[in-house]
Amino acid sequence: MLEKTAGIVLGYTPYGESSIICKIFTEKFGNKSYLIKGVKQKSKAAQKKLALYQPLYILDLVVYNRPNKGLNYISDAQILYAYAELPFEIRKTTISLFLTEVLRKCLQEEERQPDLYHFLVQSFTTLDQLPTQYENFHLQFLLKLITFLGFGIEKVQDLLEMAPNHFPLDEEGLLYMELLWRSPYQEAIPPISLRQRRILLDSILRFYKSQIEEMHFLRSLPVLKSVFE
Repeated sequence: MLEKTAGIVLGYTPYGESSIICKIFTEKFGNKSYLIKGVKQKSKAAQKKLALYQPLYILDLVVYNRPNKGLNYISDAQILYAYAELPFEIRKTTISLFLTEVLRKCLQEEERQPDLYHFLVQSFTTLDQLPTQYENFHLQFLLKLITFLGFGIEKVQDLLEMAPNHFPLDEEGLLYMELLWRSPYQEAIPPISLRQRRILLDSILRFYKSQIEEMHFLRSLPVLKSVFE
């Protein structure tokens, strides 16, 4: 049955000689895998089609939806939001690749989650548009994402009570974490040192790893750290 939905690309893997299997978090059906044939050929048409399925691209889709089937198919795909900077500005690209890897490991279930979908769209379109001061964006995103992952955590205090040993932060560090969590991405936040940012990132990831087994190895993490040093 053909269905229309929007979706955010979470990356793809090669399949056979000319096809890919693409993970897309859709507004209507949650996390889905789609087999897309013929996009790894050398023709311009195939390359243009493959270019649609880059990490975090937001697409308008017409799909064959078959419930409880591992692989589905896409009838038509168009860009829904054209990024101006995310694929081209090195620091924003590095953040997007890191967060794509995190999302691939966090979002495993096929479950419709419209609030999470709209949070993701709002987050990445905002990152694309931010002119400056987005070096803490990944910290804010990881903290805000926690509330959507079914841990029963709605505020920093809940997080500290659930995993007190994962956050070896002084009072100033805890207040800064609260500020990051509650502030809009666009709001100017006082800067912190590279050392403080790294401690906070490692603390947040320690919590993720305690809850999600797949999070124990993140290939993009060293790249993220090197770009922001």
